Amino acid sequence: MRNKSLEKAVNLYTKFHWGKLPRRLSKVRIYVPDTYVYLGKLLGVIYLSDKEGTPKPYIHFFGKGEPLELVCEDGEIFIQKVKNFKLSDFPDLLTDEEGRNLYIVNFKGKVKEEGIVG
Repeated sequence: MRNKSLEKAVNLYTKFHWGKLPRRLSKVRIYVPDTYVYLGKLLGVIYLSDKEGTPKPYIHFFGKGEPLELVCEDGEIFIQKVKNFKLSDFPDLLTDEEGRNLYIVNFKGKVKEEGIVG
């Protein structure tokens, strides 16, 4: 791993985790298949991050201006459309030919200090 690449990765991690330095650094092997299977459009992600010292769930909906939101009404939780959107605004969810790995492609946003944007 190049030093410049490693430095950029540590910098992004530190920004994303609100000033926390990574505890360890490691190389990750990523399987790049010859063939991908299209699963559909990815509306959002729910992930755990320990930005404040304790793992906490974060929810991010994709699309320009986050056109979807999570709503809880009478104990029911559902996704609600906030504004119009085009399906092309959402990234694609793919898997490999064995169905063992997931890939997000055509993501038009960025990962920034405030989180996933776009």
